[in-house]
Amino acid sequence: MAFSDFGIFLGDVSLFEINHFTKDPKKTQQSTLKKILFMNKNCEYGRRYNFADIHSIEDYQRMVPLSTYEDYAPYVDRMIRHKEKNLMFTGLNIRYCSSSGSVGKPKILPKSANDLWKMQCIGFSVSVATAAHWLKKHKNIKLPPQMGPLVLILTGHRLEDGKKCNGAGQIPLDYLKHITRFFCTSPVSLLLPEHEELIDTSYLQLRFALENEDVSYIGSMVVTLLTTMFDYLEEHWQMLCDDIEKGIINPSVKITPELYKKYSKKFKPNPARATALRREFEKGFDTPIAPRIWPKLTWGYSMMGSNLSVYIDKLRKAVGDLPLHNMGYAAAEGYFATPTELNVSDAVLLPHCLFFEFLPVNAGDECADENATPLLLHQLEVGKDYELIVSNYSGLYRYRTFDVFRVTRMYNNTPCVELLYRQNLSMNVANEKTTTQMVDHVAKQVEKRMGVEFVGHSYFPDFSTKPPHYTLLAELKGAPEIDEATRQQFIEVLDDELCKVNEKYDKYRRWGMLSRPEMLFLNEKTYWDYRESLRTRGVVLNQIKPVTVINTKERERFFFEHVATKADVVDFVLNGGEAKTVEESKPAEDAAPTEEE
Repeated sequence: MAFSDFGIFLGDVSLFEINHFTKDPKKTQQSTLKKILFMNKNCEYGRRYNFADIHSIEDYQRMVPLSTYEDYAPYVDRMIRHKEKNLMFTGLNIRYCSSSGSVGKPKILPKSANDLWKMQCIGFSVSVATAAHWLKKHKNIKLPPQMGPLVLILTGHRLEDGKKCNGAGQIPLDYLKHITRFFCTSPVSLLLPEHEELIDTSYLQLRFALENEDVSYIGSMVVTLLTTMFDYLEEHWQMLCDDIEKGIINPSVKITPELYKKYSKKFKPNPARATALRREFEKGFDTPIAPRIWPKLTWGYSMMGSNLSVYIDKLRKAVGDLPLHNMGYAAAEGYFATPTELNVSDAVLLPHCLFFEFLPVNAGDECADENATPLLLHQLEVGKDYELIVSNYSGLYRYRTFDVFRVTRMYNNTPCVELLYRQNLSMNVANEKTTTQMVDHVAKQVEKRMGVEFVGHSYFPDFSTKPPHYTLLAELKGAPEIDEATRQQFIEVLDDELCKVNEKYDKYRRWGMLSRPEMLFLNEKTYWDYRESLRTRGVVLNQIKPVTVINTKERERFFFEHVATKADVVDFVLNGGEAKTVEESKPAEDAAPTEEE
């Protein structure tokens, strides 16, 4: 059995379960909750809330309160520092997942064997099986042997109790690292580098992928990594071709001595492949480049929900109509949903993996109605928006994710959903998930380190550069003159503080997914003028809230017209450039600019 056939087999098992359990989601959810409570009734959290006395969903909602990460942080700390057991759930804690959290500190959640097994089966195999069935149905071809670039880095670290901690999306491949040579062009030493900050991963991943003519898929945990790869290719193809021809690693490339020695033995002069690649690159990148350099390419996969649509459009320019699998929605809290088709942006919720509840989000609102009674899976309506609440096997009970989904359609009798936004997110330019709390903290740190005071500050996600970047616009108290050298110091401090406050921002800066930020200064009384402009339009004064993120065309025009320090980004916006934002919230309407970002 070929390795891809084994993946299809495992995926078919998961797809069979999904098809079965989605037919009666009410019954499945009752069973899922019953198992969660029975398994964990004797842990400390279960005894605290009397899980043994809960006999229905109504009991559960009445006896167990809604929760957030702060409710579990003390338990996690005891597990890590003191190796205590049976706190959040009963059974063996296998490892931890990290996720975006509070300022400078990621959330860390334990993972039980039950949750890890579901994450492994669904995360690894469903995409492969779905692709195989789609290709057979729509193109009448068999899924070829799988070989391609996995555009990712499996970072992770050990915690005090010796358990490993990774991002949720990395876990399935982390368990497969010893067999990746059967389906991945990059060696495991590149996927799991000891010092990833010391190597140019974009160059090395492309070197291995470009030399392999048998690439049949492209894949990554998040679509932004794929678009970054193609951006790098467009900019550096001449260097890559020269190095492939000579069989060398370019002297300008950052790499550790150990990897340089190891990879120098792997790369041999390949003038024929270099010539073939040059021929295609010289034709330009106006037509999709991927199928021209990899003629056996048949499909791709990545997490690419509708909130990342700007990157999906960019990827399409490189891959054309290549069928793509969205992979669905997974997080440290669990695997929420997965598509059972290619080329769709929604995914079916998985009623056998977690117990779900939903807070309604009314049309036009940014936040859920916290006073509403949470709905159950079978009560959702197509076209409406909801905040997701989950209970899992790993110690989370009625946990608010702050993710807002829209129900798009039904699969069997279970809703399919699209992720719209995260309620506490301020910006999400490259899937780095920067919260409002983070950017406000950064602004305060910039003030402190530079010895200034801001009258107001606003962030602008700027997609005019490759890769995109943040721009911080600030009005200084007293409106002092800022020369260019001082402005550059502000930028250095801004970048440093963003790296400190958001682990993913730091990584993505190193990986080339985000450019260096910009810092622009606003004229005196800019925020006063903005407030007055709203008041003249009838907005009540106590409804006017700070503009944390510039996320409408009207706001772009207003604030960039009030910039005292002119820069290229100002000209770009004022000359009609389309600087798109991907803040994970509903697009704010120009007619209602008072809503908090």
